[in-house]
Amino acid sequence: MTYRFIDRLLGHTSDVQAGDLVLGRFMVEPLGDDSTFLNSVAIAQPSFCVPDLRGHWQLMEPGRERVEGTMSRAQVLDRLDVTSILDVGNSVRGVLSSGGTWLDALDVSPLVPGMSERAELQEFEKLLADRLGHLVEVCQRPRTHLRVEVERTDVTRARRLATQASSYLAAHTEDWDRPTLRAVIPKRILSLVREDQFDIYENRVAVRLVDHLDAYLSRRVTEVSRLLRLFNEVGDHSSTAGHGSHWRQKRVYQLWGDSLDAGEARRKAERTLEQLKFLKYSVSGLMDSVLYREVPRRAFVSTTLTMTNILANDVHYRRVAEVWLAWARLGLEQSPRPDKHFEEMQELCRCFGGFALLLVVRGLDQLGIAPVDLSQALDGDAIDLEGRGIRARLSWSLTDGTLRLSIDGARPLRIVPIPGSVAMFGDEDLARLIRDADEAATREEISLVLYPSPSSEAALRRMAPVLAHRLNALSHEVAERGQGRAGFLPVSPWDLSSVERVARELRWVITAPRFLAYPPFIANPPIPNIADDAAWLEATATGVVVTRAPEVHEDLRLTERLANQRKRLQALEDEHEDVSQQLRLAVRDGGASGPLNARKKALNASITDLRSQIDSLAEFSKALDGAIGLVKSLLSCPTCGTIADPRRDFTGGRGHRFSCVCPDCSTRWGTEACPSCKTWIPTLMPAVSSWAANDSAVGWLDRFLGADVLAVPFKLEDGTLGFVCPSCGHGHERSMASAEPERAGETHS
Repeated sequence: MTYRFIDRLLGHTSDVQAGDLVLGRFMVEPLGDDSTFLNSVAIAQPSFCVPDLRGHWQLMEPGRERVEGTMSRAQVLDRLDVTSILDVGNSVRGVLSSGGTWLDALDVSPLVPGMSERAELQEFEKLLADRLGHLVEVCQRPRTHLRVEVERTDVTRARRLATQASSYLAAHTEDWDRPTLRAVIPKRILSLVREDQFDIYENRVAVRLVDHLDAYLSRRVTEVSRLLRLFNEVGDHSSTAGHGSHWRQKRVYQLWGDSLDAGEARRKAERTLEQLKFLKYSVSGLMDSVLYREVPRRAFVSTTLTMTNILANDVHYRRVAEVWLAWARLGLEQSPRPDKHFEEMQELCRCFGGFALLLVVRGLDQLGIAPVDLSQALDGDAIDLEGRGIRARLSWSLTDGTLRLSIDGARPLRIVPIPGSVAMFGDEDLARLIRDADEAATREEISLVLYPSPSSEAALRRMAPVLAHRLNALSHEVAERGQGRAGFLPVSPWDLSSVERVARELRWVITAPRFLAYPPFIANPPIPNIADDAAWLEATATGVVVTRAPEVHEDLRLTERLANQRKRLQALEDEHEDVSQQLRLAVRDGGASGPLNARKKALNASITDLRSQIDSLAEFSKALDGAIGLVKSLLSCPTCGTIADPRRDFTGGRGHRFSCVCPDCSTRWGTEACPSCKTWIPTLMPAVSSWAANDSAVGWLDRFLGADVLAVPFKLEDGTLGFVCPSCGHGHERSMASAEPERAGETHS
């Protein structure tokens, strides 16, 4: 075999799987010098397994059996999603290829580019609005060719006789009514029948133009409708700002403000949508016209127009030709060649990986994480990061688009972007994909699958509630004891919450391990009963733990102790050098050396012991500084960054329990024990005036709190808050119930 079949979801080489595959999940890497063909296209570098124009895929190599299968057309994105992902992804890849920095990547908007221009009436649509009356006139009163045929008709219907009518009647007595003495009274006779011939080239152009315009206007109505929903979502944030995290609202407005003015854009989109709907209704109405019914549906017209006398000179047909030529210049109906389609699908997979990288970069920036060197170019495949007391490393693969975030002392995060429309799968196929992703999840790393958001919520409503929830949840939000789970998140340039969703996962990966590391433990302190002199230390059987950050006056002065001991060491070393000098002189002169040897031996023991004490004290001081730094980092508010007071706002507890409240924004964070499995749950809850927004369960956490949350919150029967356990999933059912619509104005304690 001269190629490798790679499963990006599992992260390793796989056997070739014939049959129905997921778009973008598998890659083919050619090996050796023999040619490898994917969809009849020779590949020389790793390529994504994608469908051809028929929805099939095939893998071939000379002299070997062909492997082939299908890919459901339902998982192929519509044209609007494809173009938006290509636009954003190519912008990110342009930053990488040009040697751009982290700040250059942040300048790329994760939303649909050119939204303001897309929301306006396009030049072609203005031309159509101006020429539509001529198309209506052609469809209602078309020009025709006159066709005369000879037919055997009833005599009462005959209007003009054919020249051969008499001879034909004489030879066909069955058409006589009765003979008379002078003549024959006919019952049927040959007559001339005149018919209008509608199926001429010019009328075919008009009818097929109606079809093309209807398809074009349908796409434009869908596009502007999606833009309008996006604009309205920003407006909805204003109306629901009091029901969720206002920090999320602020970030959404900032993201939106980088693109355009929402209010003006919404008004512009509303006007454009009204005009487009009018044009579509007018064009659709022409499908019931005389001309449209008379011209056969299969009558084909090439995109390249042939200018006949009628199209060039008739006042109405000439305007119809102008609209046709303008439509042809848009290039919407050009059938792609198989090799061009293959390249576009490869580009889609690569650009979706670039879009995922942009979301991670923006999510890390939102959490206060930035490169150690901001001037470092992103043209490599990894970058070192720091911020909020952590150091991390972000790496990505330009070949397969996967990303990896590694943090000291925490499980790494592995992100797999899959460009297939996962939400359009059937329940059986979707359950199989989730099962495969869960099998790939391990205790050593956290798995997250990013997939394109569905263009409407109808796809989520038609699937089973359990599957719909899995497609909008992180791994710790659907935990089950003893079983690894993968996270799934929908993202799209059309989705305003994409950055928030990714940032929510990043916050968990970065913040949860630090919360669970409380209280930091230091074994075998070198100073006996050191906890007696520090209220912020607690003694244990084998060491001490730091329960809170010390005040300035509570400093243990370990630096001074080290300095004093080093001075003592220096004095002993000087004395040791002096005794050694005296001993050398005594040996040379033959004097007594016994007392000097005894003194030197005692000094050696003292110096060795003091050095050991200094090393132990220095190691303890370093460990204590790290522990204090960890506890101090817990004082920083995760939402606003305000530093809490260690005595007034911070409370330590037994085990790993602690709680802290921000004196500025009243955000609460800490840890609490799971009542079921007794493991510790990292929690974060900003101050909100209402517990739940009036929205559906799927995706409620993104709309309500966004990235300002760790474990999923839910309301207990007494009105207090509980949190879903990330180890055993305790409280999951209650969290789903808490997401149902509630009465406006209901507050939490």
